[in-house]
Amino acid sequence: MRQDLTVNLVASLLAFAVGWLGRALVHYYRTRMPAGRVWRLDRDRRVVMVVGESGGASSAYPKIPETDALAAMNLRQFLSQDLRLHEAATVRARAFAMASDAEENLVVIGGPLHNDVWRLMADRLDAPYEFRRFPTDHRIVCVETGEEYGESDLDRSTLVDHAIVLLARNPFAARSRLVMIAGCALLATSGATQLFARGEIRALAKAYDTKSPLALVVRVESIGGYVRPPVVVAAANFAQAPAARTAPATRP
Repeated sequence: MRQDLTVNLVASLLAFAVGWLGRALVHYYRTRMPAGRVWRLDRDRRVVMVVGESGGASSAYPKIPETDALAAMNLRQFLSQDLRLHEAATVRARAFAMASDAEENLVVIGGPLHNDVWRLMADRLDAPYEFRRFPTDHRIVCVETGEEYGESDLDRSTLVDHAIVLLARNPFAARSRLVMIAGCALLATSGATQLFARGEIRALAKAYDTKSPLALVVRVESIGGYVRPPVVVAAANFAQAPAARTAPATRP
């Protein structure tokens, strides 16, 4: 009887181990692997999220656009859930320090109107899509064809906005990642971050070559306050110049 009990116990432990290993493998291949393929972080470096500041900000009372703050919160959550990365610093564009932050994994949130770091990085990427300022708004423009994407009201209850998502190497550190996300108006910046949610990032990793720098134009639609999942309406890989050499960063 004792021998039978031992055999049953060993069999139960083996079944538990096989089941746990199976679930872990499924989670890895369905979640961590596609997330890792899209994020491509240098795990030896920090993740620094740089958010914009509104025109009414002051050094004493900085004001961060609500959509930028929400976008940063979403991305921190996705990194924690899918890559087990629980620490990501968030800094205002004005507080971004080249000496300590330039070579980290950078996530730049908010376009050139509110975030000077966007302009700093975009000028070094030569991406196929870019923000351009028009008399009344900012729009995303295809450099080659001139096609424009912006904000529009389809009817009284339906609002459409577009965002740029750029996945590239950090121009100041070849092993580090640069992710840039910004909408033309308020809706798309936070809405576009849903591309990094668990199901969407799996589709993103499958559909596009994320080994090479990638530019995406994302459509975000709100119907009566309900924001639909983002849709990629244009995409292109692009060449990127070698990373610039910078002075050694002062690590915290």
